[in-house]
Amino acid sequence: MTRYLFVAALLLIITGLSGCGKGPIESGDEAFQRQNYSEAIKYYLEAAKELKNDDMLKEKIATTYFQEGELFYEKRHVIKAFEARVRMGMQYVPENPSTTMKRTVSNVYLKLAQAYRNARPENPYQQRKYFDQALKNIEKSLTHDSTNSAAVEALNQFREEHFQSLLEKGMASYKKAARDPLQYIAADHYLTNALKLDPENAEAKRYRTLARKKSLNLLDPGMDVPIAVTDQMKNEEYTAFLVVTYNLLPEPLYVSAGHFVLVKENGEEVYGKTSGMFSTPLEGKTIANGSETAGVVAFPSSGNNTFARLEFRKDGEVLGYKNLP
Repeated sequence: MTRYLFVAALLLIITGLSGCGKGPIESGDEAFQRQNYSEAIKYYLEAAKELKNDDMLKEKIATTYFQEGELFYEKRHVIKAFEARVRMGMQYVPENPSTTMKRTVSNVYLKLAQAYRNARPENPYQQRKYFDQALKNIEKSLTHDSTNSAAVEALNQFREEHFQSLLEKGMASYKKAARDPLQYIAADHYLTNALKLDPENAEAKRYRTLARKKSLNLLDPGMDVPIAVTDQMKNEEYTAFLVVTYNLLPEPLYVSAGHFVLVKENGEEVYGKTSGMFSTPLEGKTIANGSETAGVVAFPSSGNNTFARLEFRKDGEVLGYKNLP
């Protein structure tokens, strides 16, 4: 009897050891094949503790986050959850990704674009946001893989479907703005997107510049944290803006100069600060829903100072912005 118990115990040990022989990457691969992406991520992240510089493993993690996001969207049609998984995955894309990884990233952004195109907006502001996100994600798709024929086709289709309509809506909004100044913001939006589809259109360029000048001091009610620029100052050290910040979030919002980012035409970013060189600097302050604060935000001058827009960011997310003429 003792002998049989010993053999049984030995078999259990051998079985256990054979299971222990499977590494976390192999376990992750098996979970991935079963479409159990959360489990696959768990195993891959465990492996990454020992293989911190393994680009192939990083690509596995990124791809798994993308797949998890796609699956979640297919089941529940929640774009925010899909987007969140894509953001997580992008954190693991290597600095020099493989050709396969570039195409994978390109395809996932294209799917995000399609998700926004299929979404049903509840109001005009949401419609504008969905349009912007669809076009933005097509652009990202092509940025990561300019040879992606599906993305090229999507952009061409977007151009055919929307350019003339955007131009006409932009011009109509500009004319209406004589009676309703908020239409300058709408004109900027339409003409900016028209120029993404036809960058050399002279009429769209001219009226977008005019619309941006007219809308600088207007708050956009379609944003969570609309901002307005009421004055601009410049010296050898700084470019500064007198900014009004309005809180449309349901919760109180802390506003400081460090929340503002000046984005240049070349994509370079300059973070805001306070400076004693200017009167009424923006002091850090918490404002309730429906309240505003104002003050001067200064940006250190450096190199090319051709600015595209001023953004208000919280935890890396753009909650409000003002396009600059």
